[in-house]
Amino acid sequence: MKQKLTQKRVLFPLLTLLSLSLVLMLCLVGCRTTAYEVYVNGKQVCVVKDAGEFQNKLHKVCQEQAKATGHPVNVKDELKFKRVLVNEKAILADAQVAKIIARELKLVTTGAAIVVDGKPVVVVSSESKAKEVLERLKKGYTGCESGEKLVSAEFEQKVEINQKTVSTDKIVSPDQALQILQTGTDSPTIYEVKEGDSLWLIARRHDTHVVDIVAANKLKSERLQLGQKLAISTTSPYVDVVTVVEGTREEKIPYKTRVEVDRKSSSVKVKQAGKEGRKQVTYRLTCKNGSTVDKNILSENIIEKAVDRVIVKGERIVVASRGSGRSSGTLSWPIYGRITSSYGSRGGSHKGIDIGAKTGTAIRAADGGTVRFAGWSGGYGKMVEIAHGNGVVTRYAHCSKLLVSKGSKVSKGQVIAHVGSTGRSTGPHLHFEVINGGRHNNPLGYLK
Repeated sequence: MKQKLTQKRVLFPLLTLLSLSLVLMLCLVGCRTTAYEVYVNGKQVCVVKDAGEFQNKLHKVCQEQAKATGHPVNVKDELKFKRVLVNEKAILADAQVAKIIARELKLVTTGAAIVVDGKPVVVVSSESKAKEVLERLKKGYTGCESGEKLVSAEFEQKVEINQKTVSTDKIVSPDQALQILQTGTDSPTIYEVKEGDSLWLIARRHDTHVVDIVAANKLKSERLQLGQKLAISTTSPYVDVVTVVEGTREEKIPYKTRVEVDRKSSSVKVKQAGKEGRKQVTYRLTCKNGSTVDKNILSENIIEKAVDRVIVKGERIVVASRGSGRSSGTLSWPIYGRITSSYGSRGGSHKGIDIGAKTGTAIRAADGGTVRFAGWSGGYGKMVEIAHGNGVVTRYAHCSKLLVSKGSKVSKGQVIAHVGSTGRSTGPHLHFEVINGGRHNNPLGYLK
């Protein structure tokens, strides 16, 4: 009896354990379900509930992209499914299927590639779209001014349109294609910082912006070191548009200045005022991307001739030691020659006029007065400055030789210096300034 009780006590726990194991196995089997592993080119990318539903969604994506491109869209990759038993948590949610298709599958279609010098640059959906892009590219540079007509507009490079099978994500809109053709590729160059450089000057020389240089080089400040190397990106368009324009317009004919000599006089007088003429000019312009690269004059027709300005120049020299220092109230020309740079030119920074003449030509005082300065003055080189009274001062710069000194009294027409090219000068000439009340004035308004 005791033996039977002992057997029951041992058997009962074993049966209980076996029952629990069976229940646990049934629970585990109940949590797993049939699904399909998706393989792209032999690589598992996800697990889906229904292979047919995955293919339906793929077909829908292909149809949508085919509608956008106007051409059939196909799957280039090898797609396979494997039936498996998995935990439901491993199955991809329906909302994520489209993302997997976009990320893992390569969809291809036929596009129109714009080929520049044999190299495909950009692809649009159709040949008609490609032609539209190229026409818009030309049209952007074919505007003409009044009196002009467009003769031709051609691409400098060889441009073709070819049908090509491409990935659907390589096809761009016409607007994007136009921007790519115009902007081109970034071609960074390395610039070494030199003495006197600043970011503003470097940016201006390379037709870019300071912020772009700072960003490209990750600069923490605008301070530069000699020898520092900077990467500067410049853009070069893929396609250049060359246009030829012909036009007719009226232009002014500048008058010449003719000098007559009067040996009995020491002054200078205007015998005849100059007058500009007019002419009709027919021309041809060749432009590249809107910038003129060549200009040819086809014909000129004189409408009204220019009238020479005639100046009578006295040759009698007034000796320096006899200068009276008296002002006549008017200014005469210090030398005679062609005006090579007018007042206010060079962006408004030119404070006088430049008169071309040979080195050694005599420079005469424009009026009587007292020499306020005679010597070297930086960019002016050798310079004479004369005070004439009533706040009027004249300056004579870039001289080769000075014949007066500070405090000297000079007369109108007296030789005070010789023409040279000292200081910041590009050749022999006289730089002449008139200052009235501390302000620079156009000398042509004073000279008689």
